[in-house]
Amino acid sequence: MVTTYNINSNIIGEPVENEKISKELIIIEDDVWIGSNSVILSGVKIGRGSIIGAGSVITKDVEPYSIVGGNPAKILRKRFDQKVIDKLEESQWWLWDKEEIIKNKKFFKNEVV
Repeated sequence: MVTTYNINSNIIGEPVENEKISKELIIIEDDVWIGSNSVILSGVKIGRGSIIGAGSVITKDVEPYSIVGGNPAKILRKRFDQKVIDKLEESQWWLWDKEEIIKNKKFFKNEVV
């Protein structure tokens, strides 16, 4: 290849068979916040409800509802205790349509206990 830039897909519009953006799939589940300038390596799964601190380098899977940061990123703490995590998972609010979210707006304004 003449360039390291993904020029065939991004400019010419013709992907090359061996041209890859990532070696493995990166999975980012629902309700994840990723701080600016973070790097997520190939093959990593970031669990639902996690927070990635700005400038972090994510080298391995992040458990759901974790707060991670650093280079390489390490778990700093969980966002909630297991009881609250279980309630959030049971609600599956991320699957609600707009009308259901509006109808249940108190759910988003109150602490889950």
